[in-house]
Amino acid sequence: MIDPPRPEVKIAVEKCKSAGIKTVMITGDHKITAVAIAKELGILENDDEALTGAELSKISDEELTKNIRKYSVYARVSPEHKVRIVKAWKANGEIVAMTGDRCK
Repeated sequence: MIDPPRPEVKIAVEKCKSAGIKTVMITGDHKITAVAIAKELGILENDDEALTGAELSKISDEELTKNIRKYSVYARVSPEHKVRIVKAWKANGEIVAMTGDRCK
């Protein structure tokens, strides 16, 4: 079962992309579900751009910072993983904003 994204999400992702903003998905969903939704939204093109929380736990902070741009989807993550992901993007000089799927 997949909880489908709201229709306006795909439009928002497209607008971000056209403005040069990279959208990533950080979710507690299973990787298969996250990949399917991310592909539908235009966030993900290749399955190898997705990383699970278990895989993330095996990567050092230095390695994550070095390779953070390789990933567009982070699945089955904990709050601690979210902090590491944001810190890695910021360590690469990126400005980070986060929103939730239940935001209105």
